[in-house]
Amino acid sequence: LDFLRESGLEENTIVIFSSDNGPEPSFEHQRSGGLRGMKWSLYEGGIRTPFIVRWKGKIPAGRVDDTTVLCGIDLFPTVCALAGVSLPKGVDFDGEDMGAAWLGKPLTRAKPLFWEYGRKPDYLYPKAPGDKSPNVAVRDGKWKLLVNADGSQIELYDLKADPTETTNLAARQPAIAKRLANQALSWRKSPP
Repeated sequence: LDFLRESGLEENTIVIFSSDNGPEPSFEHQRSGGLRGMKWSLYEGGIRTPFIVRWKGKIPAGRVDDTTVLCGIDLFPTVCALAGVSLPKGVDFDGEDMGAAWLGKPLTRAKPLFWEYGRKPDYLYPKAPGDKSPNVAVRDGKWKLLVNADGSQIELYDLKADPTETTNLAARQPAIAKRLANQALSWRKSPP
């Protein structure tokens, strides 16, 4: 940041800081911010990452947005839009332009987010029984659903009311669980 300031580039440069997902399992929930799960898990403690953006004069300093849900796939369309660069014609990006959120206006995603972990049985998994998640997940608004690729172990959480994923609502919200499970499993079967 000192170099950008000294070079006169500070107001013309977007600085992005992020990190890898989830702490190592050896930390016993001490570094997941109280969230369930850790690395090798699709629970929030295993998939959330810190994300800090700085653009002097454009992005409000010190602002915290805990409502907008971002993903790495959003970086390319967002940076292109903020830089005034048109996206290539005929290319359909999975990510969304989340520039308004970066500039201070919380956004709701237009498209759901999907995750998968562990197509092979020899993948690394957490050892603690409550940390091994189903291997496919979808987030749509406040709802997050986890399900195994064979359709078993459906878990549905309202992340707005229950960010620590303690209350599985699949039995109480069967229509939402079915819709999201179908989306997640269809996504998993679709080619990249």
